[in-house]
Amino acid sequence: MRSGADGALLAASLAFAGAAGLGSAVAVRDQLPGQPFGISVPVSVPAGLLAGWGAGVAAPWPMPAAAVIVAARARRTAPSALAGAICTGIGAGCIVGTAIEPVSWQPRSWTPWTRLAIVCNVAASAALAVAGWRRVTAARAS
Repeated sequence: MRSGADGALLAASLAFAGAAGLGSAVAVRDQLPGQPFGISVPVSVPAGLLAGWGAGVAAPWPMPAAAVIVAARARRTAPSALAGAICTGIGAGCIVGTAIEPVSWQPRSWTPWTRLAIVCNVAASAALAVAGWRRVTAARAS
């Protein structure tokens, strides 16, 4: 279990962090503020990103940071389902977060970079959720 599920979890968390970085750059470039369910905060896109609010196409920075830290620690600790459960929750949460952003439902307004950021975000989030779930099931089996 240690090499397969742990390595996949770390790889998925790093891909998720990369997608969040790409999304942050695109959000600043295209001025896409975070507006989950249409709720906005009166700050600029860069300030919202720094504050951990996220953006229209970027996860809030605490999510990828937590995923990478949890996945890296999972490689050094005894097998446990907790790391997998956390990463599954973060991945699923980011998919839901993408779905509740208004920009996700306005494809005609997307630039090629916005499209790329959304696709990478959803793909990396799904990979994180799947790798997390694999870790959970592997930990339960051992």
